[in-house]
Amino acid sequence: MQDKMLGSGDSGEDNGGFIVKLRGLPFSTTVDDVLDFLTGVNIINGKDGVHLTEIRPGRPSGECFVEVEGQEDVDEALKKDKENMGKRYIEVFSTDRQDMEWALNAMRQSENGFDSLPNVTDDMGIVKLRGLPFGCSKEEIVQFFDGLSVGPEGVHLLSDHTGRASGEAFVHFNEKGHAQEALNRDREKIGHRYIEVFLSSADEVRSYGARMDGGFRPNRGYRPTPYDRNDRFSGRFSRGRGSFGRGGGLGRGGGLRGRGSHCVHMRGLPFKATPQDVAYFFKPIRPSNINILYDNSGRPSGEADVEFECHEDAMRAMRRDKNHMDHRYIELFLNSSPTGGFKQNRNFRSYY
Repeated sequence: MQDKMLGSGDSGEDNGGFIVKLRGLPFSTTVDDVLDFLTGVNIINGKDGVHLTEIRPGRPSGECFVEVEGQEDVDEALKKDKENMGKRYIEVFSTDRQDMEWALNAMRQSENGFDSLPNVTDDMGIVKLRGLPFGCSKEEIVQFFDGLSVGPEGVHLLSDHTGRASGEAFVHFNEKGHAQEALNRDREKIGHRYIEVFLSSADEVRSYGARMDGGFRPNRGYRPTPYDRNDRFSGRFSRGRGSFGRGGGLGRGGGLRGRGSHCVHMRGLPFKATPQDVAYFFKPIRPSNINILYDNSGRPSGEADVEFECHEDAMRAMRRDKNHMDHRYIELFLNSSPTGGFKQNRNFRSYY
């Protein structure tokens, strides 16, 4: 059904369709409630044109996407901005298919993540991927390994303890030798992100499953296993005070100064915020590095530095300034210039 959703609405310019997004929905909202709220708006395929999203199965996000027939319908829907559904006022704004597909792919990851992993055997060729774009689909991973025999249902996207995509996946192949060949794809890209590929094994998959089943929680209090400590790709999404991101250096207070990078500083984060929460906040823009900052006592500071692949992505990310994460509104500060070096924006305020 998801594939049908993504295929409809191709009549819009550049196949982007005409999409509106509703935010602030009561968690009990149904598709019929959305149809009633958007009375007078022509929705493609009726109920099938309304896509309620979830953070993880059973936990509504309070957002939905609606595919409408034309620009006139977008304009009509925007007139309902700040109108109430029950006791909640609803935000309505125009968006694009990329934003919708990102959210639906992320939801698909939660639905088909680690719990769907089948039994694995020592005869399988298995690799592990890291650094996947949040919202990456299984189809994109199969295409990434074009020419190699990925097994039926051979892509297994992994989720963290919140149920959101972790940016990792196990992939098994029909032929064991293809796992070795898959290493040749190391550092090739999906979208703007380069993907790290390394050999795995049935033992690692089983060990990972045992940790998840046993209540493993990859947070600051988690004591790494020897595998985690020696992982040559660790630290992409850093949570340590004074930690380094790719290509950056340390500023005062442990903040990442994006030397040669395109960085956005965040302030006002909930103290429980994870790198995945930050990535979700900026969707569909994909960060290349996330560094959550800690104060001198080792407690979360409520701040983070987020790097993007280019200045244009950093500028797009700034549109999220003053948006909410949970019940907190987030302040954003731009540390980027078109030439790639750090340039303090004239509206930039000191955050140390």
